[in-house]
Amino acid sequence: MTDEPRLLADIHNHLVPGVDDGSRSVSESLTYLTQLRAEGVVELATSSHLSGWLVYEEGALEARLHRLEQGFAQLERACAGREDVPRLFFSQEILTPTPDVAERVFARPGPGLRGTRYALCEFGFDPEGDTVAVVRTVLAAGKQVIIAHPERYRRRGQPVPIEQVRAWKDAGALLQVNCGSLLGEHGPGHEALAWQLVQEGLADLAGSDHHADNRPTSPRAAALLLLDRGASEQARLLFSENPRRILADRETLPVPPLSAEAAA
Repeated sequence: MTDEPRLLADIHNHLVPGVDDGSRSVSESLTYLTQLRAEGVVELATSSHLSGWLVYEEGALEARLHRLEQGFAQLERACAGREDVPRLFFSQEILTPTPDVAERVFARPGPGLRGTRYALCEFGFDPEGDTVAVVRTVLAAGKQVIIAHPERYRRRGQPVPIEQVRAWKDAGALLQVNCGSLLGEHGPGHEALAWQLVQEGLADLAGSDHHADNRPTSPRAAALLLLDRGASEQARLLFSENPRRILADRETLPVPPLSAEAAA
């Protein structure tokens, strides 16, 4: 990645049509997939919502996962033979609010980024209880947990303290910041925390969390902000190298903190 971001990858978005609060149709999905490809996104794992609470209703999690697989297959068929869309991978954004939910979810073979050791998880925007124990439970189940948008979680209406995010990282989680947070699309508090995670070298990768018409965003625009600050190495790792390594089931690389000049 030099003057312009290229060979980007995205592991967090809601572009499978008709399955959650993201894209509502195949045509809507294709509109944004072609746009993302034009911005340099060459690989993309869809991550539709999968609620872990479904484990307490017999067969419900499996039925939901099957519905997501059907939607993904529909999108794959629409993209077949096209070179103006990213290469697609199947994944989910999995709600794991408690250790018991996490243990039950990952006792099943389906959840996670298909064909890899990785799983993108969220706690719910106002997490309660021992979220560090959730991280450890997912790891104990044999999955490398990626925490979706750690900068967007709240405590008493404010972004969680960075000490909480550090505890997730220290427990072994990878941290995925949202492009929209870096761009200021989720408010100044979440923007500040997202940049602090990047500045301190805590963030492992960036993700779009693209919601089609409901909430479009631009990975390229977020990457360019880092380039404007002279943080080309961090931009390459966050937007290209590490997400592509995850999709290939390889170990991620550490992202260095920003220099004093880039952080200013």
